[in-house]
Amino acid sequence: MSSEVLEKVEELVEEGDVASLRSFLAGLDPYLVKEILERVSPELRVKIIPHIPLHNMSSVISKLSEELLGEITSLKGLDELLELINRMPVDEAVDLIQKLPPKTGSKILGLLPPQKAKELSELLKYPPESIGGIMTTRIPIFKSSLTVEEAIKEYLTKESAGVYDKHNYVYVVDADGRLVGWIEVKSLLTKPRNKQLKDVASKIPATVEPFSDREVAAKLAVTYDLTELPVVDRNGKLLGIVTLDDVLDVAIAEFSEDLIKFGGFTDVIRGSYISADIKSVITRRVPPILFLYLMNAITGSIVASFVGVIERVAVLAAFLPMLADNSGNIGSQASTFIIRSLALGEVGPKDLFRVLRKEVLTSLCMASILLPVAFMIAFAITYFSYGGNILAATHVGLVVSAALLVSMMLTDVIGSLLPLLLAKLHVDPAGVSAPVITTIGDIVTATTYFTTAIYLLS
Repeated sequence: MSSEVLEKVEELVEEGDVASLRSFLAGLDPYLVKEILERVSPELRVKIIPHIPLHNMSSVISKLSEELLGEITSLKGLDELLELINRMPVDEAVDLIQKLPPKTGSKILGLLPPQKAKELSELLKYPPESIGGIMTTRIPIFKSSLTVEEAIKEYLTKESAGVYDKHNYVYVVDADGRLVGWIEVKSLLTKPRNKQLKDVASKIPATVEPFSDREVAAKLAVTYDLTELPVVDRNGKLLGIVTLDDVLDVAIAEFSEDLIKFGGFTDVIRGSYISADIKSVITRRVPPILFLYLMNAITGSIVASFVGVIERVAVLAAFLPMLADNSGNIGSQASTFIIRSLALGEVGPKDLFRVLRKEVLTSLCMASILLPVAFMIAFAITYFSYGGNILAATHVGLVVSAALLVSMMLTDVIGSLLPLLLAKLHVDPAGVSAPVITTIGDIVTATTYFTTAIYLLS
């Protein structure tokens, strides 16, 4: 967004020129208006929203955060919103209503025309995170017994009347509504006019059920290179489709959620970071930070329990941060690889032992490179700290090397297997956040390090 546009909006608000402000906002691209709302201060946003013509915002309004939609509803009222929802594609209208407070959504459904309200209610029965919650039902569906000529005539009539939402295919079903196949719209005109649709329809490579998670649609669309994906019930009856733009929105949303969870958040922040108020950010950041702090207290108590060996060989304390950081990095690397592979469908819980074998071998190979380096660093620091005592330097070098080997092995195994075990328990593996893995690594490292020190230095 150019600074000139934002400066112009601020200038018109400051001057109180309502007519010019409304005209200026009406001439902007809807995505630019969305960005303005997300970036300006709450005080300025309150002065802008009443003058935004909502009829221009149909393509982006469902992408606004719940907080922004709440502000729009309270400042604009329901009249403009009702008019907008009545003209929006069904799937986008459902996305919008699901972000509104339940009472507001119910009120809107009661004020909409009966046919529109019925279409929306059919989709609102599906959970927001399900495929049914993002599918569109206004698509060309024809019985398989129709001829190509009959289908073309009906299609052109309904398309010109605006009956259909965005689509690329004509869908063919049997007498009971079960999906038979599809025909690309542009190729329908080239088919022999006297042929029945069942004879010219192509087999569909993949379908999804409405209660499946939205991420399933994104994976299938990528796997089979599809621009839209049919949604069917357990009996194969066609219910609607998920289009490419919905799939892209899902892929971006799922990636963002996984990234936030891996960063240590237990609750995802919806919408833009810029537009999110400080209170909502704090309430989502404090619980995981408090949890991690309590977990780190375990590390502190472990170190405190080995104060005797630290008093005897004080230089040991110098190497604990290095070892802890290294084990945390190893565990985070392993969990990142596995979570990515789970998301892409490359591995699953059934591959647990294959992953274990691979990670153990990987850890050993990495250790063969890191151990000599760790030994030399520990030897050199101890040698100069203890006035050239070669025996002490050798002992400390061996302790650090042994602790490094064990902590690497353990954190690599934990980091790689924990996501698989969570997936087996049907828990989102992205919840295995990097801070959690790092904290587990600290606990494992501290225990291993000082236990090894007691054994080798006794």
